[in-house]
Amino acid sequence: MVLSGERYPGLETLAWGATAGVAGASGLYAFYRALAGGRMALVAPLTAVIGAGVPAAVGIVRGDQLTGLQLGGLACGLMAIVVVSWPGGVGPRSGPGVARLLPLIVIGGLGFAGFFLAIHQAMTVGGTTWWPLVGARVATVALAGGIALLVRPSRRGLRAASRLLLVAGLADYGGNGLFLLAARGALSVPVVLSSLYPVTTVLLAAWLLHERLHRWQVGGIALALAGVALIAT
Repeated sequence: MVLSGERYPGLETLAWGATAGVAGASGLYAFYRALAGGRMALVAPLTAVIGAGVPAAVGIVRGDQLTGLQLGGLACGLMAIVVVSWPGGVGPRSGPGVARLLPLIVIGGLGFAGFFLAIHQAMTVGGTTWWPLVGARVATVALAGGIALLVRPSRRGLRAASRLLLVAGLADYGGNGLFLLAARGALSVPVVLSSLYPVTTVLLAAWLLHERLHRWQVGGIALALAGVALIAT
């Protein structure tokens, strides 16, 4: 905060940031609980589309000034999330357990959407970029600490994962900060672009783990690139 030179924005900004932190943590918990149900083909794309689609719709309703090409780019981006996330060998038809997962999918998507909307509101109210993230992280750490006191995880496990947790936390903080820098204008555009992370995941898996890309995944990557190009016009 000292390096950023941002002034203290007041409690309202921190409160919105804390709301974003709780929403994001709740969404992440529901998302992983849904993934544990073994229906990643439905969980990943539906959660991502809800998480991106709701804030994008709110941004458009609030008056984001977008051209027809940019709206087409948003549509391409949302479709690319679904196409790229869809794994091979798993059809879209749901089994008996999917009805049980749908509430978790909706909660997860709405949690991510709530994070985007609340953190953007915090930035709008306070006119700052990094203070909202302070509120979000304080709330997240407090929530995680309270859960840890109830669950009492193994100290050995915490020590073993401490470095990874530190790296993940710093990367998450930096990524959220970059999102806020991008969201100073229209909210709908950075929300959809930041939700294209499955494209990066698939490309890294193909490069580092030598996983074979399915034809529809290649098509989804092309769709994502087309969406980015349209949004940038």
